[in-house]
Amino acid sequence: MRATPDARPGEFYYDFIDPRSYVVSNMIDRAGAEESFSWFGLELCPPPAPMIDPRDSSWRSRRSKALRFARPLDLPMCEPEFLPWTRKAHELCEFARERDRFHAVRRALFRAHFIDGVDIGRIDLLTELAHEAGLDRTETRAVLDVDRYEEAILRTREAAVDRGIRTVPAVITASGRLDDTGSLREIQQLLTGGMENE
Repeated sequence: MRATPDARPGEFYYDFIDPRSYVVSNMIDRAGAEESFSWFGLELCPPPAPMIDPRDSSWRSRRSKALRFARPLDLPMCEPEFLPWTRKAHELCEFARERDRFHAVRRALFRAHFIDGVDIGRIDLLTELAHEAGLDRTETRAVLDVDRYEEAILRTREAAVDRGIRTVPAVITASGRLDDTGSLREIQQLLTGGMENE
């Protein structure tokens, strides 16, 4: 089944460098609810804005909060020393969506950043990751080189901002909406309630 961002019971807005997006993405997977959500990639730091400094106090606070979420889930999470722009990673996901490999690529990108410490802003590394997830290496490289899905990423951001979604993660289900200020319990309840209301 394709993970198209269409009329599904839930919506999830995320970014691949955001530690809380990583945790919530994992929670959705563990609940077996990935196909119950439309997935929307939303860049925390779109270019040409300066990339986020992982030593910044507000970022360290964000990461500490995510770690408190990750520990009870036994979810491994390294501390990346570099936080790249993620537009190319989101472009790769759009390509993977068309090839019915969205979830495989999404999981691989989160794993690459938060477990393996891979620079997911580099096209050469994204191409290899895509190949390992079942996509054609040459076609993937060509797609990323020509920015085929850049407009789709920009439209997603514009639509999200129009709805008042300005940061990630954001989870929307029939039970309600939570953004990055929600607690672990609130997110779990929202996921459970949203699935029960399908």
